[in-house]
Amino acid sequence: MQGILYDATKIKVCQAFYAICDYAELSREWADSLWPDILSRRQLYEEFIYYVEHHTFSDKLKTCGYSLCDLYVWQMNRYNLIKDTGKNSRTCNKEKMAMQAFRTMADMMKNPEIYRNGLDYGRGTDKF
Repeated sequence: MQGILYDATKIKVCQAFYAICDYAELSREWADSLWPDILSRRQLYEEFIYYVEHHTFSDKLKTCGYSLCDLYVWQMNRYNLIKDTGKNSRTCNKEKMAMQAFRTMADMMKNPEIYRNGLDYGRGTDKF
Protein backbone atom coordinates (compact mmCIF):
# COMPACT_ATOMS: atom_id res chain seq x y z
CA MET A 1 0.00 0.00 0.00
CA GLN A 2 2.97 2.26 -0.08
CA GLY A 3 2.63 5.16 -2.49
CA ILE A 4 -1.15 5.47 -2.35
CA LEU A 5 -2.32 9.00 -1.81
CA TYR A 6 -5.83 9.76 -0.67
CA ASP A 7 -7.33 13.20 -1.18
CA ALA A 8 -10.47 13.70 0.89
CA THR A 9 -11.08 17.21 -0.42
CA LYS A 10 -14.18 16.34 -2.44
CA ILE A 11 -15.63 14.42 0.49
CA LYS A 12 -15.14 17.43 2.77
CA VAL A 13 -16.64 19.78 0.17
CA CYS A 14 -19.60 17.41 -0.23
CA GLN A 15 -20.11 17.33 3.54
CA ALA A 16 -20.00 21.14 3.65
CA PHE A 17 -22.48 21.31 0.77
CA TYR A 18 -25.02 19.08 2.52
CA ALA A 19 -24.50 20.88 5.84
CA ILE A 20 -25.31 24.21 4.17
CA CYS A 21 -28.34 22.72 2.42
CA ASP A 22 -29.56 21.28 5.73
CA TYR A 23 -29.07 24.63 7.45
CA ALA A 24 -30.90 26.34 4.58
CA GLU A 25 -33.79 23.89 5.08
CA LEU A 26 -33.53 22.61 1.52
CA SER A 27 -34.77 19.08 0.92
CA ARG A 28 -32.36 16.21 0.39
CA GLU A 29 -33.86 15.67 -3.07
CA TRP A 30 -33.17 19.31 -3.96
CA ALA A 31 -29.59 19.02 -2.71
CA ASP A 32 -29.10 15.66 -4.46
CA SER A 33 -30.08 17.24 -7.77
CA LEU A 34 -27.72 20.22 -7.38
CA TRP A 35 -24.59 18.44 -6.12
CA PRO A 36 -23.81 16.54 -9.38
CA ASP A 37 -24.27 19.79 -11.32
CA ILE A 38 -21.74 21.56 -9.11
CA LEU A 39 -19.36 18.62 -9.18
CA SER A 40 -19.46 18.29 -12.98
CA ARG A 41 -18.66 21.97 -13.65
CA ARG A 42 -15.13 22.81 -12.55
CA GLN A 43 -15.67 26.58 -12.33
CA LEU A 44 -18.90 26.19 -10.35
CA TYR A 45 -17.18 23.70 -8.04
CA GLU A 46 -14.34 26.18 -7.46
CA GLU A 47 -16.88 28.92 -6.72
CA PHE A 48 -18.54 26.66 -4.18
CA ILE A 49 -15.22 25.91 -2.47
CA TYR A 50 -14.57 29.65 -2.30
CA TYR A 51 -18.05 30.16 -0.83
CA VAL A 52 -17.44 27.53 1.85
CA GLU A 53 -14.07 29.03 2.78
CA HIS A 54 -15.01 32.73 2.68
CA HIS A 55 -18.81 32.77 2.96
CA THR A 56 -19.00 35.03 -0.06
CA PHE A 57 -18.68 34.60 -3.83
CA SER A 58 -15.42 35.07 -5.73
CA ASP A 59 -17.47 36.07 -8.80
CA LYS A 60 -14.89 34.73 -11.24
CA LEU A 61 -17.52 32.64 -13.01
CA LYS A 62 -19.86 34.50 -15.30
CA THR A 63 -22.54 33.08 -17.56
CA CYS A 64 -24.30 35.41 -20.00
CA GLY A 65 -22.66 38.28 -18.10
CA TYR A 66 -24.14 37.24 -14.74
CA SER A 67 -22.13 36.19 -11.70
CA LEU A 68 -23.26 34.29 -8.61
CA CYS A 69 -23.47 37.60 -6.75
CA ASP A 70 -25.87 38.91 -9.42
CA LEU A 71 -27.99 35.78 -9.07
CA TYR A 72 -27.92 36.07 -5.27
CA VAL A 73 -29.21 39.65 -5.46
CA TRP A 74 -31.83 38.51 -7.97
CA GLN A 75 -32.92 35.82 -5.47
CA MET A 76 -33.16 38.49 -2.74
CA ASN A 77 -35.31 40.67 -4.94
CA ARG A 78 -37.61 37.73 -5.68
CA TYR A 79 -37.84 36.97 -1.94
CA ASN A 80 -38.69 40.59 -1.12
CA LEU A 81 -41.31 40.66 -3.87
CA ILE A 82 -42.92 37.38 -2.74
CA LYS A 83 -42.85 38.34 0.96
CA ASP A 84 -43.96 41.88 0.09
CA THR A 85 -41.48 43.31 2.59
CA GLY A 86 -39.64 45.74 0.34
CA LYS A 87 -36.44 44.87 2.18
CA ASN A 88 -34.41 41.95 3.35
CA SER A 89 -35.69 40.94 6.79
CA ARG A 90 -34.08 38.82 9.51
CA THR A 91 -36.34 35.92 8.57
CA CYS A 92 -34.73 35.69 5.13
CA ASN A 93 -32.59 32.56 4.92
CA LYS A 94 -29.48 33.88 3.21
CA GLU A 95 -27.90 30.43 2.93
CA LYS A 96 -30.96 29.32 1.00
CA MET A 97 -30.58 32.33 -1.31
CA ALA A 98 -26.91 31.43 -1.90
CA MET A 99 -27.75 27.81 -2.69
CA GLN A 100 -30.54 28.94 -5.01
CA ALA A 101 -28.01 31.19 -6.75
CA PHE A 102 -25.81 28.11 -7.32
CA ARG A 103 -28.87 26.23 -8.66
CA THR A 104 -29.73 29.09 -11.02
CA MET A 105 -26.11 29.32 -12.23
CA ALA A 106 -25.97 25.56 -12.90
CA ASP A 107 -29.25 25.75 -14.81
CA MET A 108 -28.09 28.83 -16.66
CA MET A 109 -24.91 27.03 -17.73
CA LYS A 110 -27.09 24.26 -19.21
CA ASN A 111 -29.65 26.55 -20.87
CA PRO A 112 -28.25 30.08 -21.10
CA GLU A 113 -30.86 31.57 -23.43
CA ILE A 114 -33.85 30.78 -21.22
CA TYR A 115 -32.25 32.29 -18.13
CA ARG A 116 -30.72 35.28 -19.87
CA ASN A 117 -34.11 36.24 -21.26
CA GLY A 118 -35.72 35.89 -17.83
CA LEU A 119 -33.04 37.96 -16.12
CA ASP A 120 -32.63 40.58 -18.84
CA TYR A 121 -36.30 41.36 -19.35
CA GLY A 122 -37.68 41.88 -15.89
CA ARG A 123 -39.37 39.83 -13.23
CA GLY A 124 -42.63 38.83 -14.77
CA THR A 125 -44.44 35.96 -13.09
CA ASP A 126 -44.32 33.82 -16.22
CA LYS A 127 -40.53 33.37 -16.11
CA PHE A 128 -38.97 30.21 -14.69
